[in-house]
Amino acid sequence: MKVAWIDCSAGASGDMLLGALLDAGADLAYVNAAVAAVDPSLAVQTSRTARHQIAALKATVEVNGTPHPEGPAVAVPEPEAGHGHGHGHGHGGHSHSHGPTRPWSEVRRILEAAELPESVRERALDTFARLARAEANAHGVDVEGVHFHEVGALDAIADIVGVAAASVSLQLERIVVSTIALGGGRQVRGQHGGIPIPGPAVLHLVAEAEAPVIGGTAPYEMTTPTGAALLATLADEFGMMPPMRVGRTGVGAGGRDPVEVPNILRVIVGETAERAATQLVYETNIDDLDPRLWPPILQRLLDAGASDAWLTPILMKKGRPAHTLSVLVSSTNADAVRRVVLTETTAIGLREYDIRKHAADREFTSVDVDGQAVSIKIARYDGQVVNVQPEYEDVVTAAAELKQPVKAVMARAVAAAAHFWN
Repeated sequence: MKVAWIDCSAGASGDMLLGALLDAGADLAYVNAAVAAVDPSLAVQTSRTARHQIAALKATVEVNGTPHPEGPAVAVPEPEAGHGHGHGHGHGGHSHSHGPTRPWSEVRRILEAAELPESVRERALDTFARLARAEANAHGVDVEGVHFHEVGALDAIADIVGVAAASVSLQLERIVVSTIALGGGRQVRGQHGGIPIPGPAVLHLVAEAEAPVIGGTAPYEMTTPTGAALLATLADEFGMMPPMRVGRTGVGAGGRDPVEVPNILRVIVGETAERAATQLVYETNIDDLDPRLWPPILQRLLDAGASDAWLTPILMKKGRPAHTLSVLVSSTNADAVRRVVLTETTAIGLREYDIRKHAADREFTSVDVDGQAVSIKIARYDGQVVNVQPEYEDVVTAAAELKQPVKAVMARAVAAAAHFWN
């Protein structure tokens, strides 16, 4: 499985992410084709640089062939006007100049109409939507009242669509994002007054994504709203670097070179050393639930994102028969699973512990059994097929359609799938 770990220990911005992904092997031509599909005046150029003597790639947005300095992207129209947040990384770009703006609805329409790969469009729309929600929350306006500065919007489009395209170009199957450094220090001055660091929009973005954060070591804005929105969209999970065989490291440079920390963001791309992921197990003992309720509860847990859920008969104190409910779940879906347990069962508490789950890579195909399609799950370990199994529900459906015994259809599906072992 191709995995990437994004190291945000020095913060994040759109240009830093874009530079790091391109340095990690993303196709610049693919990125520029996507950016130009949204606005033909836009292009991304790269140059080699260094931060604290660490080699890095600087991604620069060009508008009609002219390098474009980073600037504020978001505005809120008067009279509700507040302090839009700087798009550039750590440069104090919070003050706004009044000028033409594009409402969020127009930016959305442009992205929806552009000839983009659907996966790129979805990531770009999700990022802009997160950014619009955060700015609306920060300024106390409706999300449709959020406007993007005409020039700042072009910069944000290039960064956001560019990062979306770069991540798709790398064909990543899983993205893990580190704890995000937000920065701190003295307030900066905007057109309408002081703005605290971290800014309100950034805090809304990381709260919505449930992302782990720290203040950081530098006395300025280390993570911009655009950077935070992109990380929230890209992250499959947050945490330390997963077990992996490192293939390539991309280093993206920010727009300044402070003394406190090298102003870089790193993307480490590789293959999982083994498909071993940290999972949680929740358990609780229940002796007072109508047993007829267990089947729908188990299904609700799976629908909430549990990897597995099962019951174990036990004997509790005073000889009472009971069940232990066990649920296997990733940290991403843990809250939803806890909610199901505590609202759908009679449990008033549950135990939690970490485990390591090892799983073979799997893929799905289908075979034909007398005109009925039956899904087949193929499991591979180190590239070798280790299991081929028909999906039971498909077998049951096919047996009903064919008016044949389930065991007979199962045997024929297994026989039809035998060639997958080769």
